[in-house]
Amino acid sequence: MRVSYKTIGRNIRSARLDANLTQEQTAEKLKISQLHFGRLERGERPASLEQLAHIASVLGVSTTSLLNGCIMEESFDFAPGSGAQALGQSVAQLATGCSPKARQLMLMLCQAVAESDKQSS
Repeated sequence: MRVSYKTIGRNIRSARLDANLTQEQTAEKLKISQLHFGRLERGERPASLEQLAHIASVLGVSTTSLLNGCIMEESFDFAPGSGAQALGQSVAQLATGCSPKARQLMLMLCQAVAESDKQSS
């Protein structure tokens, strides 16, 4: 299992935007440099648990919301023929940590493959 710091960063950015704060304003409230905050928000630097709790407090969200979707499994396990539910879980695993735009693209690709397969049958 691994942690996606990019996902945590996206969650921080989303919470910051919801709070109508700039990076500069947020960094000032956190008493850190804007450069460091930008790196946290881009997932380039990991934040400590204490730092995440402080960020959550400043942004008015739960620490859990900043961690949402950040745990990623190491492997992609899907055995063909094991059913649609297993496929759905595998796709969900792949989508963890992806942006909404990337998840939408994944869905569109899945739909195109399914339609193509149904037409060729």
